Amino acid sequence: MRSGHIVYKANNLQLAVEEWESKGFEVEYGRKENPTNALIYFSEGAYIELLQNTGIPKIVKFLSKLFGASKKMERFNYWDTCDEGLCGFCIEKDFGSLDEEVEFLKKNGIKGILFNSLKRVDTKGRVLKYRCFFPEGLDFPFLMSYFSIDPKPVNFVHPNGIKKISKIVFKIDEKNADILKQLIDDDSLEIISDDREKGIVQIEYDK
Repeated sequence: MRSGHIVYKANNLQLAVEEWESKGFEVEYGRKENPTNALIYFSEGAYIELLQNTGIPKIVKFLSKLFGASKKMERFNYWDTCDEGLCGFCIEKDFGSLDEEVEFLKKNGIKGILFNSLKRVDTKGRVLKYRCFFPEGLDFPFLMSYFSIDPKPVNFVHPNGIKKISKIVFKIDEKNADILKQLIDDDSLEIISDDREKGIVQIEYDK
């Protein structure tokens, strides 16, 4: 697996899109009507997702708490309520299911929820199908299979001259760092063991 995408919480999606466009990035909304996210794609490597909210109804969150599944919803609740800024990290598989990786995580004590049939229709009318595994808690990155249709532009350079994300520095506690390193094969990702500060702490771009 490799770095998939970086989640950036946006209090106001439209303003966030305008801000990133003013920095010279090309941004596209996740869907045409009532979008809750927007994407900054690069031709290769990780991309950035601007996320206003998860779109999960409050009743679903209430019922999950009622039936003892609040741990499985913790990440989504956090994304809906956290401050603006970097808030999540996804590792991605280029092809195939996530069954092997999910089983590996379970054997190492990392439980979560697997969604096998997710999809969205993007602004170009493409139906993007994918799978996701969301570990309980917030510390470990979530997992995603690659889209059924590649949405990334070919040989694209953003107006500001940036071609791709060249480096991501990610901090995680020592135990989970060891597990993550066994899943990842990505020279652009630097994993640092740190029990105090966690999450993405640095992003570098390639011009």
